[in-house]
Amino acid sequence: MTALTDTLFSHPVLHPWQLVLDTPAMAQLRGEITQWLWTGLPGAIIAGPARVGKTTALDAVCDDLVDRSGRHIAVFRVSMPMRDQFTVVSVFRQLCTGAGLEFTQRHTADQLADRYIHCIADAMAETGIAQAVLMVDECQRLTPKQFNAFAELYDRLRALERALLVVFVGNDAETWSLIDGMDPHYYAHLHGRFFRVRREFRGISSAQEVGDCLRQYDTRRHPPESGRTFVAEFLPEAVAAGFRLASASSLLWRVFRDYQKAYKLDAWGMQSFAITTNTLLTDFLPRYGVDALDEQMVEEALRMSGLIPSLVHTIQ
Repeated sequence: MTALTDTLFSHPVLHPWQLVLDTPAMAQLRGEITQWLWTGLPGAIIAGPARVGKTTALDAVCDDLVDRSGRHIAVFRVSMPMRDQFTVVSVFRQLCTGAGLEFTQRHTADQLADRYIHCIADAMAETGIAQAVLMVDECQRLTPKQFNAFAELYDRLRALERALLVVFVGNDAETWSLIDGMDPHYYAHLHGRFFRVRREFRGISSAQEVGDCLRQYDTRRHPPESGRTFVAEFLPEAVAAGFRLASASSLLWRVFRDYQKAYKLDAWGMQSFAITTNTLLTDFLPRYGVDALDEQMVEEALRMSGLIPSLVHTIQ
């Protein structure tokens, strides 16, 4: 296998989970979580449509969180799975699993909570910062009573003069239904800590944002220091002749807008956008040429992205 083949095989565009594009939504998310940290907020909820890019954005943002002096803050992450039993102890088990802590099925909720709190406290000691962040993904899978596990973590760390920011992340319709269905009096301790601050996470919502994302394909390189740009890797002759993928931003947005209006979509989710763009860049444009780039080509790539389930052809 040649060096060029090795480079192409490992290219981020061919491994979409490795490709993280900076978006206005991500920048806003970074700014808001930083603000919550600096002001001592105990918790917040972020919700958005499925496959809009919430988890990817959070993973990227977590690496950038710092305190007021620029020191990196410890971040813990957990994704809540669907289980047959919805108990507090199952939450603590998942937290310990996410942190790489060993335990047995005989460990009680108290023992698991102690172990996890010690883990957070140790991370705070290593950073020298009495703050940490806990990101709880897929929070719509929790039951109201399971949120008590996070209230316990917050309260016990506060008793140790340590601050924990708990950020819940979930799919919008299910998450808002869950939270709004929790009695504000019976669950006042949860509403007060975690549910007062709510944010919506959306995908791409303008032609300008499409252009901002496409320009990253035009400027990013692989390998970062010595490689060609993403677009030049797959369209070297077109790039040498002056082609830039960002020039197609209005075209891509126009095609998406037709579906947005027809299906009442809030925004263009990052999963669909990335699949559409990557299909154009790695398949359609190298095969048919940049002069053939038109609405029909973009529509076919958009259909393949699974934006609308009914647009996916049935295999006969």
